[in-house]
Amino acid sequence: MNYYNEIYFTLFGFMFAMLAVSTAPYYRKDAIEKPSAWLAGVPSVAAASCVLFLLVPLTPKVVTNLANLLFIASMVGIGLLLRHWRKADSQQLIKVLSALGGVTALGFQYLLAHGNFQHRVALVEAWIITSAIWIFVEAYRLHRVRKSFYVLALMVISAAWIAINVARLADVLSSAPTNINLYQVPVSLMIFRFVMGALQTLGLIFLIAHASERLTWRSLEIQKEKDETSTLNAELTRLMGERDQMLMINSRFSTVSSLAMFNSAIVHELSQPLTALTVTLQEAQWHSKNADPALQGALSDSLELVQKIGQMNHSLRNLMLAQKPGQETIDLGACIQDILPILHNETSRRAIGFTGPVTPPGLHIAANKVLIERILFNLVANAIDALSAQTASHNPLQNPPHIQLTLQRQERHNRPHAVVTVTDNGPGFAEHLLSEAWLHFQSTKDTGMGVGLVLARYIVSTWNGELLLCNRPQGGASIAL
Repeated sequence: MNYYNEIYFTLFGFMFAMLAVSTAPYYRKDAIEKPSAWLAGVPSVAAASCVLFLLVPLTPKVVTNLANLLFIASMVGIGLLLRHWRKADSQQLIKVLSALGGVTALGFQYLLAHGNFQHRVALVEAWIITSAIWIFVEAYRLHRVRKSFYVLALMVISAAWIAINVARLADVLSSAPTNINLYQVPVSLMIFRFVMGALQTLGLIFLIAHASERLTWRSLEIQKEKDETSTLNAELTRLMGERDQMLMINSRFSTVSSLAMFNSAIVHELSQPLTALTVTLQEAQWHSKNADPALQGALSDSLELVQKIGQMNHSLRNLMLAQKPGQETIDLGACIQDILPILHNETSRRAIGFTGPVTPPGLHIAANKVLIERILFNLVANAIDALSAQTASHNPLQNPPHIQLTLQRQERHNRPHAVVTVTDNGPGFAEHLLSEAWLHFQSTKDTGMGVGLVLARYIVSTWNGELLLCNRPQGGASIAL
């Protein structure tokens, strides 16, 4: 029996220390959920308490005071960790608990000098019972937020703490005042302390298990958010495809006024799903504000793309209803730089070389940025289609497909002009198409209707510009804007 204390505090101190070490992975920089300091703090403080109790026979009585305070702090820390998981604010509560801890320390110091063993035990037991009741309440509240076996098990542990320590407190208060030698304690007290140590160890194990369970929940939530983002992107792609198909159907109308009437219906039909998709993406962006950066970036890109479609719809509405697209002063070089990554990605995906322009600074024009981007997208897309058709029937190694986009300043008709040219080394335009370039619905593609060039020419003409087609002497097509 003489080594009861040493065995008890060494055994459980070692177990608490190992539990503290096991929490290290939760504090990695790439952890998907920021943990509370109490997750590692509770077992660490409990281990420190055991170490101090081992040193009590060799140190002043004040060490006993500190060891008891650390033991109480390990119990209180469980309640604070549960509150953290409930996302409850504990700043004011920590201040109150700190003040009570100071009062308790003074009480311990007084009882060491003027009290007896029962008085000190009663004070510790009162703290344990109060803490266990609080832990039970916090665990119950957390369990109501989201069901968890480990939180439920912690409620059972805390209920056992309450029952055992109430019985212990009643026994202490009913006993005659005495000063017990901790190295010659009754067997019943030894059993009580080992049961308490086992319960505390189990409670800490369930806490850490719940922390792991929360990481699993968060991982599943992130995966669900990624799946939802993929679904939204698929819906976005579908809407873009429907928009382009509707724009092609528009070309069947021979006059701009007829086109305007039809387009207004299209804009109306697209506006509602675009608005709903924008709201959904914004909501997903808000819910994933603590997600990994890759998911946040994907949501931001999707939202930006939806907004671009909305701007395009708005510009088309103005064009078809007002008969003339809106104008603004734009930096043409910057405008082209904005869309170069998209053009590079699309040509790379189709195994086609692409060279972008070295844009001269300060080249400003009066036009519409959204429509300029759309025209350039269409011109490059036409070149991609022509080169893809050629690659299918010729050996691409002999003449690798390539598209070049250039931007230059030129004097035309005694006025300064910006000239954007899209050239390729494909089959070029058929001669009859060059001579009838601006008749409606002429196309170089088997399934094309030629609406792209017709609309582009009309839009550019409202900006006092031209759209010129020709074949290059060395082979391939050239369109100058």
